[in-house]
Amino acid sequence: MEVFVDHYIVLGLPSGEEGIKTSEKEITKAYRSKALKLHPDKSHDNPDAVNDFQRLQSSYEILKDENSRRDFDADLLIRIRQQKVKENRRRKMSEREERSYRTTMARVEEIKIMNMMHEREEIDRVRMMSAMEESKRMRRRYIPDDKTRARLMNNLMRNWTSQFFCA
Repeated sequence: MEVFVDHYIVLGLPSGEEGIKTSEKEITKAYRSKALKLHPDKSHDNPDAVNDFQRLQSSYEILKDENSRRDFDADLLIRIRQQKVKENRRRKMSEREERSYRTTMARVEEIKIMNMMHEREEIDRVRMMSAMEESKRMRRRYIPDDKTRARLMNNLMRNWTSQFFCA
């Protein structure tokens, strides 16, 4: 499978629809300025200088020839449109995923709130039950009936008198 090479980018020109509008003079000017930089005689320290220069020459040949440039431009436009379709699909998918995520997170928050409310209700119910039990205990302990009250008073009087008179 052949790797797609954007010849406009190789020459340092804008790609896509802007590159298609580029004139032959601009292409030639870009080629000459790049050729001066990439020529193997001027870049001894670059081991890929020969390959880079050959790629520059082939890109220039394709863009210089009217028929091959027209074919390349058509192929480039098709690739641009395909890329836009893919991006739109990804964006739609990400919007769907984001919507789903937001819905899920909203539901999770709702469940957390409901759980907190149930916990609070349970805590309040337990507190109420404890308070009611305590209240019952207090009533039993501190509010005795008449017979029990009389018996308690007799016991207290007996203990009190025995402390002072028996000692």
